Amino acid sequence: MRPEEQALEARFHEALRKDRSRAPEWMTRWDYQEGLKKRKRTYEDGVVSDFFTFGGAPDLLKWMSWFRTDYPDYIQDERITALVDASRVNDERITRSLGLELDKVVYDKRVGLNNAHDHLLPRSYPVPERARIRTVLDFGAGYGRQANLWTTQDPDLCYIGMDAIVNSYCLQHLYYKGLGVPFTDYIDQQGTYQFEHKGGIQHIPTWRSDLIPDGSVDLVMCVQVLPELNSRLVRHMLGEFKRVLKPGGAFYIRDHAYTWKPTDSFDVEQYLAGNGFDLEFRAHIINDVEIHGIPRIWRKVLPEVIASRTRTWKQKLEQAVVDVDTMTGGGFKRTMRKLKGSR
Repeated sequence: MRPEEQALEARFHEALRKDRSRAPEWMTRWDYQEGLKKRKRTYEDGVVSDFFTFGGAPDLLKWMSWFRTDYPDYIQDERITALVDASRVNDERITRSLGLELDKVVYDKRVGLNNAHDHLLPRSYPVPERARIRTVLDFGAGYGRQANLWTTQDPDLCYIGMDAIVNSYCLQHLYYKGLGVPFTDYIDQQGTYQFEHKGGIQHIPTWRSDLIPDGSVDLVMCVQVLPELNSRLVRHMLGEFKRVLKPGGAFYIRDHAYTWKPTDSFDVEQYLAGNGFDLEFRAHIINDVEIHGIPRIWRKVLPEVIASRTRTWKQKLEQAVVDVDTMTGGGFKRTMRKLKGSR
C-alpha cells in the first residue's frame, strides 16, 4: 500500500478515535460482513473479503468485481445506454489514475448498468419543482460508485457520501478525488470541517450525520445496504434521514426487500409508513429477473399534500347537500330556495 494510502487509513482511525463518544459500537458495525467473518466465510478470489482493513487502490477493482454476473435491464432504452457510456468513461479515467486497468468487457452490464439504474430511476418521472434533486445523500456508499453519474451529470449538485467502515470509506475517498469535482472530506479537516451546500462532494462519516442541516436534502439513497445492518443502526439512520430530508424529499431504496434479509427482522417499510413517509413508487417487477433488486421511492410527508387529499368540513357539508338533494329528486334544493325567497 502506498504511503499516502496508509496515511489516509490512519486519518480515518484517528477521526474515529477522537469521535468515539459520537460513534458507539453499533453505529460502526456492518453486521452481515461481521457475521461472515466470524463464520470464516469469504468471497471468491478477486473480491474484497476483509472490509475492516484497507488494502489500498487495488481494492477498488475488487469492489467492482462484487458484481459477478451480468444484470438484467428492464428499461432498455437510449437513456440507459448513454448513462452506461458516461459511467465507463469516468471509471476508466479514475482507475487509470490509480494505476489500475478496468475490465471493459464486463463493466457495462454490471457496474455501469447499476450506476445507470440508480441515477435514472429517482428522476424517471415528472415531479413538482419543489422536489427537483439538488442535494443527494448516499448512505452506505460502497466504494462511492453513485457519485460517478450524480456529480458529473450535474456539476451544481451537492452529493454527500456517508459510511462508517474503514475499507469502504477510504476507497470512497480515492474514488471521489479521482472524479475531478470539488471534494471535501471530514477526516482531512478534523476539528475545522463545516458542511457546505455547494456543487461537488462532501464526505462525512456516519457518526457525524449531525453536521447535515435539518431539511436540507432532496434525495437519500440506500442501495443494497439496509438489510445488512443491525436494527438499532437502521432505526437511528431512518430518523436522521427524516430529519435531513426536506418535506416532500425522496428516499430511494433498492435491495431485495424481504426476499433476502441476512440480519434481523426489522421491517423498514412498515416503519416508514408509520413514521411520516408516503410510498410513491414501487417497481412492479420480478426481482433479479427484470432488474437486480426492487426499486422503491418513499417521500417524507409534505403536510400540504396530505391536506389536499382530505376533504374539509365545508366540502363534506356540500357533498351531504348534494346527496340529500339527489335522494329527494331535487326537492331539497327547491325547498331551500323557497325558504330563502320567503325571507
